[in-house]
Amino acid sequence: MTDMRELAEGYSAEALHKIAELMREAASEQVRLAAARELLDRAHGKPRGESGGPPGKTLAELIDEANGATP
Repeated sequence: MTDMRELAEGYSAEALHKIAELMREAASEQVRLAAARELLDRAHGKPRGESGGPPGKTLAELIDEANGATP
């Protein structure tokens, strides 16, 4: 019997491409923002804060990193 996780992993790249496409092209700003958050969560993990642990990077820090800025 095939493991469901193995089956799902086969769609990972396609799913990420679709999320990126939605981030760039969706008519709804809410959809674009949600897609951007999904990509950031997968790349950097969900920000920590209220749930305990140190806070994650701010959006400004992530943007600076993406633009190649150094602290």
